[in-house]
Order: sequence, then C-alpha cells, then structure tokens
Amino acid sequence: MQTLNIFNAVCRKLDNCIKKVENVTFMPSKTEKLYNALLPLKIVTFDEIVQQALKITNSASNRRYIHRKYIRRLVEADRLQQIRKGLYAVLSPLENTEEYTPDKLLVASKIRKDYYLGFHTALEYYGAAYSTFNQAYICVKPKDRFDPFTYKRFKFKPVFVKETTSQVAEKPYGTSVLRVSTKERTLLDCITRPQYAGGWEECIKSLENLSGVIAEKTIALALEQKRKTIRRRLGYILVLLRNRSPFYEHISDHTLDKLKTEKQAPTLYLVRGKKSKLNKNWNLYIPENFEEELRGT
Repeated sequence: MQTLNIFNAVCRKLDNCIKKVENVTFMPSKTEKLYNALLPLKIVTFDEIVQQALKITNSASNRRYIHRKYIRRLVEADRLQQIRKGLYAVLSPLENTEEYTPDKLLVASKIRKDYYLGFHTALEYYGAAYSTFNQAYICVKPKDRFDPFTYKRFKFKPVFVKETTSQVAEKPYGTSVLRVSTKERTLLDCITRPQYAGGWEECIKSLENLSGVIAEKTIALALEQKRKTIRRRLGYILVLLRNRSPFYEHISDHTLDKLKTEKQAPTLYLVRGKKSKLNKNWNLYIPENFEEELRGT
C-alpha cells in the first residue's frame, strides 16, 4: 500500500511537469534567429533591431510590426530589456534580469549617433581615472540633447559641446565602436570644465595617470582656441603634472613658453570665489593650499 502511494505521488509530479512543458511557449525560429544576431551586440537601438529583423525575414515589414512580432516577444521572454525608449540590452540565457549589469560605455555609445565620450568617461576608457564613477558623460551638440536618465546603477548625462568631430577617435570595443575624445582633447576638456572630471582633485589625480599625451599637440590645440585663458590654465597644469607624474616629466620649459603669448594680460583665477595666491609665472590666481591638498596633506 505504501509503495502504491509513492507511485501515485510520483505520477502526479510527472503529470504536473508534463503540463508545465506543454504550457511553455517556444520562440518561433525567426525570433530565435533575430535574438542570436543581436546577442553579440549586447546593447542595441531600435533601428539596429529593425535592420537585423529585415535581414532575417527577407521582407519589407514595417517597424510597428517588428516591434509587435519580435521585440515584444523577446522582452516578455527576458531576452531583451528596455533601457529607455528605442534602446535595449540583450541578455544571455544565463543572465538574470534583476542582477544584470550593463556595460556603461556601450550604453553611452548608443544614445546618439553624433557624440563622443568625454571628460571623466574618457579618462575611465583610457584607464586613467583615479576613481570609478557610476556616471557617463556623453558629449553632444545642443540640437542632439537628451534628458539625463538612470539605468540600473548608472546615470547618463549629456554635456553640450560646439562640435563632435575634431580630436575624436573611433575605438574598437568588442563588436562595437566607441567615439572617444583623444587624450589631448580629454586633457583640455577636463581642465576647462573640471566639474565633469569629478572636480579639481579627481581631475588632476586622473590626468597624472593619462599616459601618451603629446604636449606639443595639446598646446597647439589650446593656441587654436579663441579663449586665451585656457593657455595660462594649461601652462600651470602641465607644470603641475610635470612635477607629479613621470608621464609629463619630459616637457621642457621651451615647450611651455609657447603658451606665454599674451603681453600685459589681466590676471585670472583658476577657481573663482576661493582665497588665492598669484602664480606670477602664469599670471594666474591659484587657491591657497591647492597643491598641498592634492598631496593629501
């Protein structure tokens, strides 16, 4: 009798398992093919999904149909996760939707077509950032503005710039390509708007780790700018970096003298609103204890 009860219990469990299997909705082959095509990309735009879908279906399906037929089904199956309107993460079968952590740089690179990753985000890309931020700065022209948003633990913010082509390099990144400011533009951008580099302390300590900066090229870029104030700021920062980092110790005084092009120029402040002392060499007011604080004293 006991053996019979055990047998019946096993049968009931098997019956339940069979019913669960029967209720599973398997993906149609085209949906599965689309998913396999998207998986290596990891982060995809709606346009990229449509492009891949048209290749697989060999038809002129409209965008609304592709969303209803494929994207919605992949989202319901936890294969796609919407980041924001028109942007999706592609999850592998082993990734949990709740625990999934996206690649911050990949997400940032897919928000706008005309962009570059700059400031602290560029420093992170080059492996120079003193600290790791849960924030990405996407440099765009005002016409390409977007609202800042958060996905998972990361925040994505636009930084408005006049142009996004000069001194911007295309860098292979897995199966994608990132647009990142060159090291020279990164340095200039950071010292011009240090608030996007984490503030002055984070900025300087990160620039110390930025190897491969060509001083002559950086100076030439500064001389091209209409804002002459950047020249004195760059001169002071390069001297500071020369004294603090082996990556800049080769810069000569002769090279730095190219930045001293202004005669009888008015004095300027590195940081406004702080008690400062005049650096006569660069005619620039520097906050008191600025360099001591960088040393951690």
